Amino acid sequence: MAEALVFLVLKKIGASLAESATSTITSKLVKDISVLTEVDNRMKNIESEFVVMQAYISHADVYKANDKTFEAWLEQLRKVAYEVEDTIDEYTYLTGKQQTSRKMRFFRKIFPYSKNNVALRNIADQLKQLEARLQNLTSIKNRYSISITERGGSSNLNNYAHGEQHVSESPYFTSEDEIVGFGKETQNLIEWLTDGKQGRAIISICGMGGLGKTTLASSIYKNETTKRHFGYRAWVSVSQSFQVDDLLRRIAKKLFEKNQTIPNDIDTMDHTKLVETLQSHLHGRRYFIVLDDVWNKEAWSLLKRTFVENNCGSRVVITTRSEDVASLADEDRKMKLTTLSKEEAWDLFCKKAFERLDGKRCPASLKNWADKIVEKCQGLPLAIIAIGSLLSYKEKEEQEWRSFCKQLNWQLENNPELNGVANRVLNLSFIDLPSYLKNCFLYCGLFPEDYMIKRKTIIKLWIAEGFIEERGPGMTMEEVAEVYLKELVHRCLLQVVERNDFGRVKVLQIHDLVREITLTRSRKEMFGIAHANPEVIELGDEARRVSIHRGSGTLQPSKGSLQLRSFLLFDKQLSSSCIHNVSSNFRLLRVLSLRYANIDKVPNAVADLFNLHYLDLSYTKVKNIPTSLGRLLNLQALDLSCTFVLKLPKEVTILKKLRHLIVWCINDRQCRTFDCLSGASVSNDICRLRSLQTLQNIEASRVLVHKIGSLTQLRSLYIMKVRQSYCESLCASLAKMPHLSKISLYASNPDEILNLETLAPLPNLQKLWLTGRLEDGAVPSTFSSFGTLRELTMRWVYDGRGLAFLVGWFPKLKHMYLADMLQLVWINIEDGTMKSLQHLHLIGLQNLGRVPQGIKYLKSIQNMYLMDMPAAFIESLEGSGREIVEHISNIVYKD
Repeated sequence: MAEALVFLVLKKIGASLAESATSTITSKLVKDISVLTEVDNRMKNIESEFVVMQAYISHADVYKANDKTFEAWLEQLRKVAYEVEDTIDEYTYLTGKQQTSRKMRFFRKIFPYSKNNVALRNIADQLKQLEARLQNLTSIKNRYSISITERGGSSNLNNYAHGEQHVSESPYFTSEDEIVGFGKETQNLIEWLTDGKQGRAIISICGMGGLGKTTLASSIYKNETTKRHFGYRAWVSVSQSFQVDDLLRRIAKKLFEKNQTIPNDIDTMDHTKLVETLQSHLHGRRYFIVLDDVWNKEAWSLLKRTFVENNCGSRVVITTRSEDVASLADEDRKMKLTTLSKEEAWDLFCKKAFERLDGKRCPASLKNWADKIVEKCQGLPLAIIAIGSLLSYKEKEEQEWRSFCKQLNWQLENNPELNGVANRVLNLSFIDLPSYLKNCFLYCGLFPEDYMIKRKTIIKLWIAEGFIEERGPGMTMEEVAEVYLKELVHRCLLQVVERNDFGRVKVLQIHDLVREITLTRSRKEMFGIAHANPEVIELGDEARRVSIHRGSGTLQPSKGSLQLRSFLLFDKQLSSSCIHNVSSNFRLLRVLSLRYANIDKVPNAVADLFNLHYLDLSYTKVKNIPTSLGRLLNLQALDLSCTFVLKLPKEVTILKKLRHLIVWCINDRQCRTFDCLSGASVSNDICRLRSLQTLQNIEASRVLVHKIGSLTQLRSLYIMKVRQSYCESLCASLAKMPHLSKISLYASNPDEILNLETLAPLPNLQKLWLTGRLEDGAVPSTFSSFGTLRELTMRWVYDGRGLAFLVGWFPKLKHMYLADMLQLVWINIEDGTMKSLQHLHLIGLQNLGRVPQGIKYLKSIQNMYLMDMPAAFIESLEGSGREIVEHISNIVYKD
């Protein structure tokens, strides 16, 4: 984990040096320029030390596992790294305060040269001391011979690899009666193995640690059908620290042992000879190889030449936690395991916990606590087996089980009999993560249990924390962060709950047991801590990131509060006075999330958080945004969703680094009235914020719609109170936004016309929401060019009698909402339009008296949702129109 911390500190040093190099304001901070030069030089020296140390510890994480001397040295390095981070952030705070003062036009008044000199001299002195301590750590490492050996030479490495192999292969010895919930999977695997296809087939079994991949592979390896089918079989655990020649020797010994004499020189053969020997042995023979616990594609690339393609019906099964590795399998031979159902989990638990009782049944007195324990395991077989086995030796008394249940998290962390759970479920996967992913993953553990983590939210948080690295001008940080997210999903560390229509992850979860183990590591490394119990909490003493979940009691600031980088509030009951009190101590904070907080105004102290990158005040009662918010020059994301803010101060337009600005107020949660949403008025100078990617929901003006075309990085634009006279300028501005994927246009009133005939095709447009009347009561012809559109919503947009969707229109459209078109009498849907439509919503179309005939052409439609539709339409649907919709599997009526 120290590797990830060093990675973050290096990023901050690089950002600080880059800012210093390009800023003319920093040089005006002091009279004595030499102190600025010294600060820069000290940072460069520390950067050089950390670059080398990061390379060292990233290699050592695997090879120095359980080495107490190395751990002690690493702890000292971690302390220095945290102090370096504090000093760099103090420097950023200092320069940010100075820049803010200049922007706000009272520079001399609050920040005189004398204070600057003292503050910068202190920073230079701190960096000097830290540089010396880093150099001393190198001396200590050499003095105590704290070193690593490359693969193949270290006894410590071999011991570690042996430990991994033992952990991975232990389910190989699982008895058949312990296998629960794999009936269908076992059947499929045996069919794939013995289906008679002659070509060599690669089969993968993929899933997170502890799901039972090895157990399942073991069951089919030992199955009598497969034993008879394959004359030559071998099982080998690959693990993270594999040595290819060692793997080949182990495979060879397994293949030779039952059929012919093992070559005498097998232990001294070089790589080429080993491969040739195995190729010769497998030629013309049907073989079955299990490669268990494969971590990367490199292992297969080094082994695949050995497994000859001999058209004898041979099979290779790979078990892995990585979806990238699993992709090596044949297209129709990939198996993704999921957690056990509640019934399967209970069955497995009872088999282990009550194996000494008749019928292996849970006593009634223990049922309540047993249910809680099984629920905590969330269908993870490894955890169920380990905990059940441990409980099988305990007294079957309620008090004993109650005590165990209440301290289950502690047991997982401290009980040596459960160490294997943490190791196999998470620790091995965590060690295997590259440094740039470790901080990102740990951050996910700060969310509450079973929390639905939105992709967009976690990406903004990662960026605000500085976890995301630049990967060239061709990719935004948001795009890089999404790559990170996909990597964590592919490694089975995060679970996808929902994807959008484009296949992108929309909502994620982290398995509760994985989350608990993650939080244990986070606390140990002082990365972050989550509070979920009523207690008095002193913020910042235990970790640099604090997440308050529920029943948090009283929050008290402490000296450690000054070092907090993230404060995430999920407790809706925390008093506003408590929030205002603690926020005054968040000097170096980068992330402040007060979503759903019980406050009606922005805490005064927020304006002094010069390092703040992320501010979430959504779903609060806040009405006004103070002008002092313009002091937050590092702010990247400001979320005012579902607040009562109707106007933004002009000072917001100073925030040049702002990437995401969201502000709206909801007036009608059913969205059935025209003015169900309100936006916010804002200065036309908002168009100077060239880094903006998200701008929702702002009120239009004649000047604003003309200037907004300068925001060429926009991906999402929601604009309210659009007048007909603005439309031509607005369409021209939209044409200048090549990345735009979401547009919401809201007319100023129900009678205002949205003239969109001049709207040019937008190459990346995916979602379009229109609220207001259309010109001439017709869908603009330009809509026929929206070939990438996935979602179309039209509300109050039509005052004519008929609506037509022509052949070729919207070929990729998945969702369509038609709502509150009071004059609409008929809808004409031509054959060949909307070929991909899956979900159709018809809402409040009071004069649509019958089912449109053309719905029968929408062959891909799956769901039709009807709300507040006239009785005549429903009668048509259930009578003469039934044949039109018979291909739709799900028709839902809503009041």
